[in-house]
Amino acid sequence: MKQIGERIKAARANKNLTQGEFAKLIGAKSASVVSSWEMGVAKPDCERLSAICHVLGVTPDALLGFQSDAYSTSEISVIHKYRALDDRGRTVVNNVLNTEYEIVCAAAQKKKARVIRLDYYTMPASAGTGTFLDSEEAIDIFVPECAEAEEADFVLSVSGDSMEPTFHDGDKIYVCKQDAIDVGDIGIFIINGDAYVKELGNGKLISHNEKYKPISLKADDSIFCCGRVIGVVAE
Repeated sequence: MKQIGERIKAARANKNLTQGEFAKLIGAKSASVVSSWEMGVAKPDCERLSAICHVLGVTPDALLGFQSDAYSTSEISVIHKYRALDDRGRTVVNNVLNTEYEIVCAAAQKKKARVIRLDYYTMPASAGTGTFLDSEEAIDIFVPECAEAEEADFVLSVSGDSMEPTFHDGDKIYVCKQDAIDVGDIGIFIINGDAYVKELGNGKLISHNEKYKPISLKADDSIFCCGRVIGVVAE
């Protein structure tokens, strides 16, 4: 741990003061008094300590080496400069400080955010013409903790634009495994070997993009429901 003399020396150097200049400012007899403190030969008394702290812009705690929430030398220097500013200058500094503080807080919050691991199938479910969904192995995906992620069983990609504006090409969607869903829900369906993400209607699969016609479900179709779509993964 640094001795008080070393801390005095460091703070004096930070102020660009010679030992002689510093001695005059605190009312010491000569530079040799300051030198004796900095060499550890002697220590300043309590009465002198107040003057030392005032001139060097440090707190007694900092000078004595106590751990506290006291301001550092550089922080005190910033405070002194801030107090010398006019109202316009303080407004400019406050705006910059608030912006930078929000950035730091946001970054800290992001680091603290918890994530959940889910299976991710890279073979997309079509929101257009239909894409075969095979039995490929899933890969791990880590998503932000949220209600949808907690409920979901896996994540799947959307391909095409037929579900816009609800879903867009390339969106990753949360899916809860279900072999049947209610009319009005959006699900993942395999129809005659092709996989779709669509809204279930009465005897048809509905696209949200009006330029796509509904897909009629016929009695002889091979129809399988893979699950219900419960949300989009936030990027």
